[in-house]
Amino acid sequence: MAFPWAAIATVAAIGKSYATYQQGMATKAYYDAKADEALLKYKTKEIEAKEQGVKVLKATNESISEMIAKAAASGIMPMEGSAETAQIASLRVGSEEFAISIINQELMQNLGLLEFKNLRTAGKQAKKAGIMGAIFGLGTDIGTIGQAGGYEK
Repeated sequence: MAFPWAAIATVAAIGKSYATYQQGMATKAYYDAKADEALLKYKTKEIEAKEQGVKVLKATNESISEMIAKAAASGIMPMEGSAETAQIASLRVGSEEFAISIINQELMQNLGLLEFKNLRTAGKQAKKAGIMGAIFGLGTDIGTIGQAGGYEK
């Protein structure tokens, strides 16, 4: 009379093993989706940093243009003396801010790639854990059924 219960227990063990496998695959899919989302998030931040750099360059150009126009309107040579010094100072500040935006852009790109890689690795590990959990769980369940005498005639 043990055979019907052993068959039911074996089918249940296989079902449990399959569910464990599917859980691992679902967790991998979750991490893969989070990795793609992180890549997009950091790409957006990278673009924002680039746009900030463009804004800095535009503001610097406007500032220098205004200095040249004011100097010329005042009858001062715009490319000499204090007018030139003011332009150089403005250009220096603008170029420093632009360099910072480039650094921010690279930082966002690197952080995005790092998070992407970490999440993909977590997904691969979840997949392995699901497969291993399914195999070892099935083996343990079948061993327990056999030890309980479920497969004896």
